Formats: sequence, structure tokens, C-alpha cells
Amino acid sequence: MKKEVVYTEKAPDPGPYSQAIKYGNLIFVAGQTSEDPATNKPAHGSVAEQTERILTNIGVILEAAGSSLDKVVRSDVYISDMKFKDEMNAVYRKFFPNDLPARNCVAVAGIDDGLDVEIEVIAGVE
Repeated sequence: MKKEVVYTEKAPDPGPYSQAIKYGNLIFVAGQTSEDPATNKPAHGSVAEQTERILTNIGVILEAAGSSLDKVVRSDVYISDMKFKDEMNAVYRKFFPNDLPARNCVAVAGIDDGLDVEIEVIAGVE
């Protein structure tokens, strides 16, 4: 199998890493924060707004790789404080209404740019 770098201009510029890597029938999307793809600047807002932007960006990256959010098998969610978990979950469920992916959700300190949410996923592709 060969490793394929996934890139789309419809998502934020990744900097010194890839937006995603396609390897075989799996896509590994790098941790995404709530950057606006038009400006590559962080979109500080509520946890709900950050989660919405992140999952929208992830959806665009997966589409560029030939996949979609409904093919996500695992997600890792990092939030700045567990008090935000319910707010994040309310938006998360809009993007994953059925057949929820396996998930890890932890509170961490020091998310890039002082943001409150970062999400990475692994998805399948046919």
C-alpha cells in the first residue's frame, strides 16, 4: 500500500503537516481546530460554534479523500474543560446522527490558539 497525502483548498491550510493521509482504505484526518478556511485564522466563538466549524472542515477534507462523515469509524475529541462536553455533544450529534463512531473525549490544556475544541478522525473509503 502507498501513503497518499490529502489536501483541499476548501479546508484550512495545514502548515507543517498534512490535512489527512489516505492509506489503503483508511483516511486519517489530522486534528482540526476551528480555523476559517478562507482566512486560515482561528474562529474563536462558543464551543458549539467551534465544533460546527471543525466538523464542517473535517467533512470537506473527507470529501476530498473520497469519503464522508458517515464513514467515520473513530473520532478523538479534545476539549479545554469537561464542562463543555454537553455543548460539544449537541453539535457533534448533528454531524453523526446514526451509527456513531467509536470515540475518545478528553479535557486537555493548551489547545492551539487558545481554542476550546480539537477533533481528529479516522474514516473508511471504498
